[in-house]
Amino acid sequence: MQINPQQDNPSPMRALLIGFALLAPLISLALLGTSVWLAIAPLVVSHMLLLSPTLVANSQWWGPVFNRFETPAREVWLTIDDGPSTAHTTKILDLLARFDARATFFVIGENAERHPHLITEILARGHALANHTQTHPRFSFWCASAAKIRREIDRCAETLRTTPERAANYFRAPAGMKNMFVHPALARRRLALIGWTVRGLDSVKGDAGGVAERIEQRVRPGAIILLHEGLRVENDPEFSIRCLELTLQRLTAHDYKFVIPRPEQLRM
Repeated sequence: MQINPQQDNPSPMRALLIGFALLAPLISLALLGTSVWLAIAPLVVSHMLLLSPTLVANSQWWGPVFNRFETPAREVWLTIDDGPSTAHTTKILDLLARFDARATFFVIGENAERHPHLITEILARGHALANHTQTHPRFSFWCASAAKIRREIDRCAETLRTTPERAANYFRAPAGMKNMFVHPALARRRLALIGWTVRGLDSVKGDAGGVAERIEQRVRPGAIILLHEGLRVENDPEFSIRCLELTLQRLTAHDYKFVIPRPEQLRM
């Protein structure tokens, strides 16, 4: 896989953000004799600037996040997070086959360890795997240490390497949130960080039709679409399946094809 060269080069914005964060306490000390409020302003601004690219999923400030791909055709890339799951993966694969669609599954390492036969089936049916961390710490990954981030990425990678032989060259952070330590770790591992063009908000919406409609309204050729599996298994076990089926139906009606783009097609 050839990753965009920018993946390996430090982002100028990243250097500015870290530099300002380091200088902010000194600036505050220098201003302390004038006004307390003026003195704390650099600290507040520096914290806000650090949090913004961390919490905004497709922000490029820490480094490249690929959120679309180049194509002359009516093609989209369907990505499915959080599997594999016994409740949904096989049904998802059957749906994809029905619509002649290909997808990339951003899998959680722990789930892959529990259900290796589903990982095998995903690959056997012509789809791709990608790294979505080992334990999916969605509420803490954004503030995780460099060591924790490395462990999450590497443990998932090791899990996927124990399954059939296709490398997982892409990574998506839990909830799309990433801090300053993520890009250096990915660059050393030759992994590309994948965001999305449009998400159905299926993890927060309760209406499958609304999820599909949101995607339909925002989709365009070269879009990366984000959906999930394993949602609402206990109280609405078919929810994820309905979201996917309606999305496939609506976009197929608009003559979209579901493909896995080549690495050189990825854009930010």
